[in-house]
Amino acid sequence: MRLVDLRISRAQPELAEAVGNIGFDAWQNSPFGHDDAGRTDRQKLRAEFVTFCRDKPQTILVASGHGTILGWGAREDMDHVISDLWVAPAAQRQGVGVALLEALEEVIAKQGFAFAELETYAGHAGAVRFYLRQGYEPVWRGMKFSASLNYELDKIRFRKPLREAA
Repeated sequence: MRLVDLRISRAQPELAEAVGNIGFDAWQNSPFGHDDAGRTDRQKLRAEFVTFCRDKPQTILVASGHGTILGWGAREDMDHVISDLWVAPAAQRQGVGVALLEALEEVIAKQGFAFAELETYAGHAGAVRFYLRQGYEPVWRGMKFSASLNYELDKIRFRKPLREAA
């Protein structure tokens, strides 16, 4: 199912808490959160999501529908790397992730980059399938330290060639 009234826009600083909470909720309901086994201080992690959204709104695109924030994606360093893609649990499998990914890819292509890259937790089978369906190919897999979680994760880096945006 695809949402009809889906809008992608730049993040607004005054919505940082709502946007950050969606990222945290998506993390908590994903294999990231389930496999965490209590190692992460969840309140601190929620605060980190909100702080990121407050401090770097220029890096974030937000998906909303019917006045509700449904998800967001970011390019933390404003380069070809998609650092974040989070969809509210209730909005998953409705086209929100695809719309955000396509919007991020368009911005990356318009800046002249030939490809987009992103990483995900290798244990998140749904995310791995999603990126493969969207044309991403794995280019690396290994253990990588997460400063937010304070431990290493098995990660997969994906790459997708981009066509130049019109």
